[in-house]
Amino acid sequence: MLPLLQEFYKSGQFKSYNRFIEAIRKNFKFQMIILGVSILGLIYLTLEVGLSLNHLKLLIIAISHIYGLIIVLWLMAHGLINIARNRWTFGNHMTKVNYYYLKVPKLVDNLEDCKISFKEDILKVLVLYNYINNDEYNNFLFRDWIIDLHNKIPSELKELMELQINNNLYDSDLITRNDINNGFLKNLTSSFNMNYNKLIAYESEFNVIFNEIILLEDLSSSNMNALNFRIEKVTKLRFIWLNYVKPIMNRFFSIIFFIISFIIIESEFFHSTRLSIIDRIYNKINNNSLKFLITFSIFAYMLICSLNSLTQLKIFNMYHLVTHKSDPISACFYATYIARLTIPLSYNFITLFISRKSIFEDWFGKSIHLTGLFNLMNNWIPRLLFIPIILTIFNVYDKIKRKLGLNNDFYDSFSFDDNNDDSTKRKDLIIVEAKRIINREVNKRLTNTVAPIRSYNLQSAADMNYETNRNNFENSLINSNNRIEFSDNIDSSPSIWANITNQFNTIKNQFSRSNYRDEPLEDFEYDDDADHDLVI
Repeated sequence: MLPLLQEFYKSGQFKSYNRFIEAIRKNFKFQMIILGVSILGLIYLTLEVGLSLNHLKLLIIAISHIYGLIIVLWLMAHGLINIARNRWTFGNHMTKVNYYYLKVPKLVDNLEDCKISFKEDILKVLVLYNYINNDEYNNFLFRDWIIDLHNKIPSELKELMELQINNNLYDSDLITRNDINNGFLKNLTSSFNMNYNKLIAYESEFNVIFNEIILLEDLSSSNMNALNFRIEKVTKLRFIWLNYVKPIMNRFFSIIFFIISFIIIESEFFHSTRLSIIDRIYNKINNNSLKFLITFSIFAYMLICSLNSLTQLKIFNMYHLVTHKSDPISACFYATYIARLTIPLSYNFITLFISRKSIFEDWFGKSIHLTGLFNLMNNWIPRLLFIPIILTIFNVYDKIKRKLGLNNDFYDSFSFDDNNDDSTKRKDLIIVEAKRIINREVNKRLTNTVAPIRSYNLQSAADMNYETNRNNFENSLINSNNRIEFSDNIDSSPSIWANITNQFNTIKNQFSRSNYRDEPLEDFEYDDDADHDLVI
């Protein structure tokens, strides 16, 4: 049901019935692809053990289990290293604030790119909304659909985009009535919802990082006698906790997590043998309550590592988890994979022991006692856990991406843990840029004032420029010393002969000046014009 719900919410259709039909159609295509893969497995099963109903059941469980097992172990391996390493990083205010600073510029770039895409969708919606307000569009087929989209536009962006429409800064003729059909509105709705959800996610992530940076900077600049906090109020007791106790706790838990990670990794490699540390600890304890507490804690940590890596994974930047604001599409996606990965991880956990006697084994585990190739994969996939662990410890992911030229982003080009000179210089540049962004945001929030957006109309600007030039020209005529005055009194006007005489005297005075002489270019003093204003 979860993939069906995900496609239902992802659909751009307006009516629920149409969205449901589209969700069924897309899931049907996915199931047909899975059926094609299953046929290949069916051929292998038939050649190995023959075809029967029990073998078919075994094939379905095997394919589902192996697929989930590979993903969950890969995610868990990344989390086993990353969670412990981050706790150690957060044990120092300087390294923690730099950790957040390195995330800021790229996050702001993503946020601005998302705003640009979302504003384009808003402009289209506003143009469509203006169309349906005309009398000829009163009975328009898609009227309710367009009004629903218009109501979803955030108020602050709506005012900004309406200003562009009113000032003719957007060509509304780009959308004609012939372009408005079901396919156009479906694509527009899908793009609108996707960009809106991404905008909420990026803004929420930026606010979290912003608050963390400001809090860490204020902690560094404050003391018990002067608590100078800009964003939130911090008491002395909380200051002691944040400044002294919490960093020590982070380092302490980092060491504990590293120890637990080592135990899990060793037990995965030697699973189902006496060399498994988890199995030996379990057999040494006689108290059942303590057994439960230890096994529960280890399994919970394995689950947390897997889910942490899953939530941190940006899959095409389409799915984001936001506190109290997650969109239904992302929630369905992550819930789907949690459901897919929980049972393979549970089975993997009981394989760490020699004896698998448990309620889970009786209910489900017996169905995963595989044979042939599947049994080989089931035994060796946990032992291959070292591959993602090594990739995570030494940041091989980023290094491979750099070698392949897949890192086009300046901010992704160097990992936080690289120590070469180029990496250090670029990280310093990123931190400087991040500080500038954070300081600008602090000033903006503290003043709580936003500069008003000045409307700019090209036609009005041209008319104003024309009027200014015309007035300047008329003033120059009125103030000129050689102007010709017109008067209603005919007697006071000069005679024709007087005007001719004045013009003749003017020409005579010009010819009476010193004779003009061409100056050779080589004798021309170019420096004479050095102090003059030149207008290009």
